[in-house]
Amino acid sequence: MHKFHFLAAMMGTTLGLGVITSAPAAHAVSLIPTQEGEIKTNLACLDPTKCLSTTSLGYTVTSLDYDGAGGYGASRLFVDDRATSNTYQGQGLKVSFGTKDAGTNTGINEYWLRPVAITESGKLPENGQLEVGRFLFEFTNVMSEVTLDFFDVEDIGTGVLLINGKSVNNLMLQAGKNNNIQALTFYDVKSFEVQLGNGHSQKFPKYGDGVNLSGIEGIPKAVPEAGTTFGLSALAIAGMFGLRQRKKILSVS
Repeated sequence: MHKFHFLAAMMGTTLGLGVITSAPAAHAVSLIPTQEGEIKTNLACLDPTKCLSTTSLGYTVTSLDYDGAGGYGASRLFVDDRATSNTYQGQGLKVSFGTKDAGTNTGINEYWLRPVAITESGKLPENGQLEVGRFLFEFTNVMSEVTLDFFDVEDIGTGVLLINGKSVNNLMLQAGKNNNIQALTFYDVKSFEVQLGNGHSQKFPKYGDGVNLSGIEGIPKAVPEAGTTFGLSALAIAGMFGLRQRKKILSVS
């Protein structure tokens, strides 16, 4: 993944990024399990036989309260391929995914992280088909680069809230057309907090705006080769695939 060519267009002013003289070759790998099931978080999986651990992929996931006392609690997170129907049942809840969703339909034979909103009272909006949640991803090692793909962002409210525990600006995505895919890429990442969907959407007041997450690709941070100076902190690039437009954001701490 060659993203350094964006720097030339972005550096209208000198920001003290240092000089990039060379960089070790690296290839991004997908960080999404290629198996359907519920991602293991701080919430016990509904069905322990369908629980997916991400520790072997180098990260853990914590489900966070979505909006305090606003109506939604901590969401569950699943890996789903719309080609098949799946049911997860336990703890008094039953989550069913069909081959056609009420409003968020990803491609066939594609693995997407699918949040399931749960109200503070423990109910499942839309019978488990409201894709809304807030999650903390923490990596075992610093990732030199992380890319996220967001599916079907049709209202504001989706994006990255924190990187390495610090608030970031301008990493919330704009509303797009139905089934659009938007992307965020950022660098030198130990953790990030992401918000998916808008459970209080004014555009969809009855159902909310559901969003799935995929394309998590990461490159573990390597020891720079001799003569290499990066000096990059939180370089973020947001863009909408399909329109092939990219909103470029740069922040240096």
